[in-house]
Amino acid sequence: MRITSLVECSARIMVRLASLPAGATLSAEKLSDIENISRDYVDQILQRLRKGRLIASTRGPQGGYGLARPASKITIGETIRAVEGRVFEEVCGKFSGGGEGCHHSDACGLRPVWKKLGGMIEGYLDRVTLEQLAAADPQAASGAGVHSKEVS
Repeated sequence: MRITSLVECSARIMVRLASLPAGATLSAEKLSDIENISRDYVDQILQRLRKGRLIASTRGPQGGYGLARPASKITIGETIRAVEGRVFEEVCGKFSGGGEGCHHSDACGLRPVWKKLGGMIEGYLDRVTLEQLAAADPQAASGAGVHSKEVS
């Protein structure tokens, strides 16, 4: 498993959003400033997270982005899948064809190791919620630039 900058930045954005008070949002510009990520990259990440139904956007001067569900119901595994498509790249599938192909197929003694490792990694990441991560990072709770929805 390789942690890409896309995964790292997406996770930071999600933890930041998880730290907001209920109903509050942050603009893409503010997320870019707070997390020190280029605005274009933030926009790409937000698009993937929204497509993955992990965040929702609100339009208007008090608009921005917030979690689509409670932070206790979103895992870091879901976040990774939303932006990367998978958490653990299957090793055997990677080398099963082409010039560098794996020629061992079913007789390979390593296949069970890679499958178990992938399952362990995915299982762990699917148990870690954004709520847990936000609670562990007091700096994520910084409220600078937060837009609160007015409740009538």
